[in-house]
Amino acid sequence: MRKKFYDNYDEHYYEERIIIRSKKHIIRFIIFLKGNGEKNIKWLDIGCGSGHLVRDATEEGIDAFGVDVSKYSVDNAVVKDRVLYGSMEEIKFSDGFFDVVSAIDVVEHIDPKNVKKALFETLRVLKPSGLLILTTPNPYHGDDWIYDLTHVCVRPPKFWKEVLESVGFEVKIAYVPAFLKYYVGIAAFLPDSVLFWLEEPLRYILGRYMSAKGRLYILARKR
Repeated sequence: MRKKFYDNYDEHYYEERIIIRSKKHIIRFIIFLKGNGEKNIKWLDIGCGSGHLVRDATEEGIDAFGVDVSKYSVDNAVVKDRVLYGSMEEIKFSDGFFDVVSAIDVVEHIDPKNVKKALFETLRVLKPSGLLILTTPNPYHGDDWIYDLTHVCVRPPKFWKEVLESVGFEVKIAYVPAFLKYYVGIAAFLPDSVLFWLEEPLRYILGRYMSAKGRLYILARKR
């Protein structure tokens, strides 16, 4: 019988629950959104696991770091000098340090009474107009999340919109922040500057599709 419940984020947890997928489609989108090649973008990936997004972002010229509560992940990081032990509730970086913070499938693991504190922390470390990327299970669709007892804060889209706005974010719900040509692994002939506008409606369509499949994408901007 496969193990489905976990007491901590150890090797068994990562073997059972974590699938490594490239985030190149998101990285390229953010580079464009922050200035189409802007230099010195600083990115923090919370719940970074072994740091694959951090590694991929640095390869694209981004000054990226990651934090994770799993000692196993930090010890086995693919970029050890850039992955630190830490949590979303207490981010050990200074105010306004990052242009982008991502938390991919993280907020559902936070004690509900600490959610607002965690989001205030992301707001604190972001620069003005900085971006926050969140993904989390949508309880209205899908049920895979119930097989992980560390999922203690699975909430509907309305909850996340309201709490994010309450701490100081502008929010896009069910919106996938990505260049779809990188998502599907093809090199379109059109430049990103053109594809941004052509793909914009598709990002909402894909967001609704992903939400209906059980995974909610959120893009928020610090006011």
